[in-house]
Amino acid sequence: MRLMEPGREVEVSRDLLPATLARHGVVLIRQGSIAEVRALLDRWTVPVDHPHQVADGLTVIAPRVRLDDCDNEAGFTDLPLSPHTDRSLHAQPPSVLATLMLTPARAGGSATLVDGAQVLALLRRRAEDAAIAGLRLRTATGQPGPPVVEFVPGHARIRYRDDRIAGPYSTDGRADLVAGFRRLASETTRFLQLGAGDGYLVHNHRFLHGRTAFTGGRTLVRFLARVDNDHPYAWLNRGFPIASS
Repeated sequence: MRLMEPGREVEVSRDLLPATLARHGVVLIRQGSIAEVRALLDRWTVPVDHPHQVADGLTVIAPRVRLDDCDNEAGFTDLPLSPHTDRSLHAQPPSVLATLMLTPARAGGSATLVDGAQVLALLRRRAEDAAIAGLRLRTATGQPGPPVVEFVPGHARIRYRDDRIAGPYSTDGRADLVAGFRRLASETTRFLQLGAGDGYLVHNHRFLHGRTAFTGGRTLVRFLARVDNDHPYAWLNRGFPIASS
């Protein structure tokens, strides 16, 4: 298995993986296996459970359902998934997410990635942090959810989705900020075509991920985890660093 910096043909040492993830928010996987990714994560993270998992923190994602009124299982279809934070509505979303492609789609199925740190930096050029902090998620049933951007001293954490389960709104009536976040996320989306054995690790508090629609039996595995509390990079569980406004 090879680990690569995004956008460069630079291989990442396994010992430097946490530092590289902290710096870039994403690390690419090439020629990997489930056992190798699991062993890599076990060195510095703890699995986070998911209702659909088949093993600790590990879920197989492949088309198996057709949706009616609820798309909480949209991942298990061939439909597109808009860029989102995994477990966005939960009190403590996992900080590390990894995917590994087992069987690529016959057509389509590109992975999509959005750097939330870039989106936030652009949004902060036009609004104060207090106004951005008013962006929240609201469920389809009208229940208020967590903040889209959670500011803590020196760090920020993003949790985002925009689908039939929940979407962003502004508690201050700033529809322009909601539209601005959506537009910036769309404009900064990156597309990755993953072959068998390819994948990525992302800082789930920073990077949004999704996919385009596809045909064929696309199958991948997803790992959810948080950084071990005793690890030097356990601060990734709080978010990503930001400069003061």
